[in-house]
Amino acid sequence: MTCPLIFKSIRFYSYLGLLLCLSFTVHAQQKKDHVYGRIVNEKNTAVPYAQVALKNNLDSNTIKMVLADSLGYFGFGLPAGKYLLEVKSMGYKVIYSQPFESKGLSSIDLGSMVLQVAATQLGTVTIDAKLPFVERRADKVIVNLNGLGSGAPIMEVMNQFPGVTVDALDRITLNGKSVQIYIDGKVSTLSADALSGLLKGISSAAIEKVELISQPSAKYDAAGNGAIINIIRKRNFKGGLDGNIYAGGGKGAYRKANGGVNLNYKGKVYNLLLNLDYNYNKYFYDTDIVTTFLNDARAVTGRSVSNMQSTRANTTYTPNLGMDFYLSKRTTLSAYIKPGFQTLWRDGVAQIEQVDVSTNSRVLSEFISRVDIEAPNFSTGLRLQHQIDTLGRDLTMDLDYYSYANYNDQNNKTVSFDPLSERPSVIAQDRIFDVYAFKTDYVHPLGKRRQLEMGMKTSFVYSENSNDYRDAVTQETNLFDYRENVTALYLTYSATSEKLSYQLGIRGEYTYGKGEQQFGQNSLKKNYFNPFPSLHVDYKFTKNHNLSLGINKRIERPGFESLNPLIRIINSKNLQQGNPALRSVLAYNADLWYGYKNAFFAGVTYSYSLGDFTNLTVPLEDGIVTSLPGNADHSGYFTLQAMYGKQVLPWWYTSSNAIFSKRSFRGEFDGVLLNTDGRYSLSATSYNSFLLHKNFSFMFIYNYRGKSVERNISNEAFGYLTVGVRQQFLKKRASVQMSLVDVFKSYKNSFQQNSGAIQQNWRNHIETRMVKVNLTYSFGGTIRNVKKVNSAEDEKNRSIVRDN
Repeated sequence: MTCPLIFKSIRFYSYLGLLLCLSFTVHAQQKKDHVYGRIVNEKNTAVPYAQVALKNNLDSNTIKMVLADSLGYFGFGLPAGKYLLEVKSMGYKVIYSQPFESKGLSSIDLGSMVLQVAATQLGTVTIDAKLPFVERRADKVIVNLNGLGSGAPIMEVMNQFPGVTVDALDRITLNGKSVQIYIDGKVSTLSADALSGLLKGISSAAIEKVELISQPSAKYDAAGNGAIINIIRKRNFKGGLDGNIYAGGGKGAYRKANGGVNLNYKGKVYNLLLNLDYNYNKYFYDTDIVTTFLNDARAVTGRSVSNMQSTRANTTYTPNLGMDFYLSKRTTLSAYIKPGFQTLWRDGVAQIEQVDVSTNSRVLSEFISRVDIEAPNFSTGLRLQHQIDTLGRDLTMDLDYYSYANYNDQNNKTVSFDPLSERPSVIAQDRIFDVYAFKTDYVHPLGKRRQLEMGMKTSFVYSENSNDYRDAVTQETNLFDYRENVTALYLTYSATSEKLSYQLGIRGEYTYGKGEQQFGQNSLKKNYFNPFPSLHVDYKFTKNHNLSLGINKRIERPGFESLNPLIRIINSKNLQQGNPALRSVLAYNADLWYGYKNAFFAGVTYSYSLGDFTNLTVPLEDGIVTSLPGNADHSGYFTLQAMYGKQVLPWWYTSSNAIFSKRSFRGEFDGVLLNTDGRYSLSATSYNSFLLHKNFSFMFIYNYRGKSVERNISNEAFGYLTVGVRQQFLKKRASVQMSLVDVFKSYKNSFQQNSGAIQQNWRNHIETRMVKVNLTYSFGGTIRNVKKVNSAEDEKNRSIVRDN
């Protein structure tokens, strides 16, 4: 057991003592008389995060300002005097309360303050050509969907977010950075394929808003050197039953399907949520690999060519059951159960030609493979949230458990033609992960629009991995077990004024890990502590011009599969495995952004990574090579970016972004120095929608990726176009959307990997051109899901087996 490991760190006790002292200090502060109330709209539905300003009734000067919480509640501490309130929220008219007087004797309940929709309100970025509600804060950009995507899977909608790009392989980037996907504040734990399936199974109609965080603050787990996209599901503010159903299908070379239902019933003392999502995708994925072997003089000694054709099918079921119990007006206990079921099968045939340059001879062979994968997962947890008072003091605690399993059965047959022979083999690969985590957060307003937030998290991961290989003459079993404990404490301080807002943060994380291979020489042990500071500043020169600065330090820990040395088979000549010697990466990041009217943004970013990850290919024997991760000395990543999103005309909305980037890289592997200054690369995305009729619209998205150098990999350029139409009916409660992806079949995934003694050229031919149709119907209003912060999520993200 690794549970006692947390108590071995003196630093942990120091940070815990600081946290407790701060907690006692803020609780010991004297209570003030206060005024409180709630912000709602004309339908008596809460308006979350409205801006509420307390003003002097004599001269209307602003004394202090707060944001209402997610339920619309707000509160002020105030001395005796005469006041009034001003309430603002994007898309609503500004309202003022009646003047009131505080005599410093008792609290004042102003009840519900009703906001009316502004006549000039702009809707969301949908295929209807409506502008989204985009709010830029010091540390994030918030996009409210409000119907964006017409029920299409959220994966297909992300290209319409500012700075977000989704390529044909479903790889997501934000401002050119790789991303971690959070759902309801919880980082996703799924593999690339599983995550893609999940996001294709979640209807955009069930999403309230999306947070785009390019420089995460100290509040977030320090793991991951990329950006964060936090998808927040909707929540029901009113009683009764709400919900929507959706269904979709597609056809490329093979068929695709998705569908589901989202239900939410809210009573007086509880809130019940049920989501059932399904996704099926069958596709082809063909790969050509040319491997060139070099000697010390850089002369070619041999070559291997593999042409692989494969058909794959992925099925994902993601049910989710949640319950909120309102223990009091200020205390809520939430529980959830989230099983998940994913199956994947793959049939593949590889034609392999191996050439020996010295003897001018060649050997032909064929590799036939059938892979069946079952990947069940299960998570459950409790969350207790207590609103200490209406001034904004808030305490939350999370207890979570997560398990993930990947059972991979692979039947192979290698056929050699010279001389003719067959060698069947079977390999069973099991990966099992268990994660236990506890997390607590405390928020304390300090008055004058200042706030202190602090918290702690501890997690324990248990990973068991096994390979069972059998052929006609060999039977081998190998095991690799890994244990890890990460404990963190954080503290942030934020302040806001009319022109300047900023946030300072510090996070400390202590990590202990131990792994051992039962049959082999590989073992690892690590024990270290790292501080992670962060700074976010936003300055408004005028109403239309602002400047934002973000600086942080992050750590990128190896995924558990990246540490696992057990071999995974691509074909008879190409293998994959992890590297127990792989070290964590420390990264230092900075970005500076200029914004104009919340429509145009231009920014420069830079990231410097020590020990950056890269992927290497090394020779084994008989022309067999294996790919495994390694650490470089360092890398640097520079970008210059511009984004523009605006309702140009009542019938035309555009959202476009361009990124000019360059990555430098240096590392020495097996005595070979890999050193590159990179190359300047241009990438661009443009989304446009046109309202052709009151309920009918047309859209297109164009993606372009120029030639680029990513560490020791050189990528080829490509571009592709997607078009679509959308029709609304039944008083806009229902809609149907049809799109054609990759109209000209121009998407490419080709790259060259330089590993010193081995050079590889990869060309992946993927099913990208397809027709998709999505239908959605909403009843009873909008489906709104409770936001929960799961403490187990960062470890889950590293626990996944990725498909070859």
